[in-house]
Amino acid sequence: MNNKIEKLSAMVDRAGSIAVLTGAGISTGSGIPDFRSASGLYADKRNVNVFDLGAFRQDPSLFYNFAREFYPKVRDAKPNAAHTKLAEWSNSGEKVTVITQNVDDYHQRAGSNPVYTVHGSFITSTCRACGEQTETEKLFPAIQTGEIPHCSCGGIFKPDITFFGEMLPEYDWNASVEAISKADLLLVIGTSLCVYPAANLPGYRSRNTPMVIINRDPTPLDDQAALVFHEDICKVMEAL
Repeated sequence: MNNKIEKLSAMVDRAGSIAVLTGAGISTGSGIPDFRSASGLYADKRNVNVFDLGAFRQDPSLFYNFAREFYPKVRDAKPNAAHTKLAEWSNSGEKVTVITQNVDDYHQRAGSNPVYTVHGSFITSTCRACGEQTETEKLFPAIQTGEIPHCSCGGIFKPDITFFGEMLPEYDWNASVEAISKADLLLVIGTSLCVYPAANLPGYRSRNTPMVIINRDPTPLDDQAALVFHEDICKVMEAL
């Protein structure tokens, strides 16, 4: 791996602008399971439809039974070495734009800026009836006792995560496309590149912009990458 690390380090040094697309794999080092691996969240059949809008409308308890365990894990975990490394680059003067499919806030907590969340975030929740927004943390007591959190108007709160069946956040999507199209280097970290439309984002890079993929498992775009790492993400990032 050392030879590839040297090549990637040189690419980072040369790049005036770096776009980074991250997925669930970057947060596994913080103790958060990914979705599609053999040990991921979707390996448990009870979780298959937890992020489906139609299922939420029909029975929100499906999501909140899952959230009762998932929310505290995400809240209490901390940014890992990969999140920290990207933030260090940004804070040292590198122009680094983070685009994440993750609904946690570890990039922001680590200090990266800007961070575009193309699948939303669990940090806030919105009432589906009146549009009232609140910090999801305030809903934890009700969720942890098995309740479905309701707004004062009687409507049900839904986290500001982009569920299947919803449009992606327009501002974050457009900003992500622009950042990738202008980048000198694209890093794809911890994503299977199987979830659309986010999986289309690497296609917006310039023809001359190299792409580097760091992911435990192969992806559909490995053959288009200048470098591919199928190693532990934190170890790769620490080695840079």
